[in-house]
Amino acid sequence: MIGYLTMLENEFNFTEQINLKATLDGGQAFRWHYDGGGYRGTVGSQVLRVYEDEKNTTVSYIKNSKSQIDRRLVSKYLDLEFDLEIFSNKYSKDKYINSKIKQCSGLRILKQDPWETTVSFITSSASNVEKIKKNINDLCIFAGERLGDGRYDFQFPSAEQILDLGEEELRKMGFGFRSPYIIDAARRMSIGKLNFRFIEDADYKDSINHLMEIKGVGKKVADCILTYGFGRRDSFPVDRWVRRGLVGPMGFNSKKTNEQLSDMARTKYGLDSAYVQHYIFYGEKTKKKNLEYI
Repeated sequence: MIGYLTMLENEFNFTEQINLKATLDGGQAFRWHYDGGGYRGTVGSQVLRVYEDEKNTTVSYIKNSKSQIDRRLVSKYLDLEFDLEIFSNKYSKDKYINSKIKQCSGLRILKQDPWETTVSFITSSASNVEKIKKNINDLCIFAGERLGDGRYDFQFPSAEQILDLGEEELRKMGFGFRSPYIIDAARRMSIGKLNFRFIEDADYKDSINHLMEIKGVGKKVADCILTYGFGRRDSFPVDRWVRRGLVGPMGFNSKKTNEQLSDMARTKYGLDSAYVQHYIFYGEKTKKKNLEYI
């Protein structure tokens, strides 16, 4: 439950634990930028700055953006209602998962805009975080609407804006082989064949299959979209970092494919799947060399 939440004219504070670097700039979102004392980014049409002091975390609305801060939207975006203490206690006796929770203390899963997340994780295919960030931010600057006076203060472009941009321009911007996949997603979105309401209401299998109808989208990318764009707790994306945790200290069968490992982990962890997966992902990606779990 959200505890201390005070609404001011252009900001609010909260005391719920959150690791800003891990949460905002750890590979699940690509449009938050460290500005020396916090992180600045956009949520919908709002330009926000998030920073912390000894007592709490503050979300500050940038005055020259279009609308006043919507604390409910931001609380939902940051997943402040997820009780990290209950989650931590549940896995206190699992040496490996407990070590990742301690290592990445305060990591939360963002609930981002589904369309932005779809394009972002199509862009993530065979790429790295820095390149994805460049691609996505260039796209926003080139095709999105300006919201503030900061370098990256742009709204994420709509499907129609991306279609107007076209595949050739996407290729020029560095999206490469992913360009026709993004165009296909935009086309499907514009004509109603990509139905986010259906994805929200459908069961896991139907949601995954619906996303995989987009050209170039496989199960891992679809799982990422469900996890970070729709707040699905029953999804378990497996990449090389997650695989390393599963088949190493967690003892999963190394002969299984990533898709098989994903299904096995989903069966084991149920509605904890997304958070277990993300702690493994960020923990394995950022752990020090030769650091063993406690």
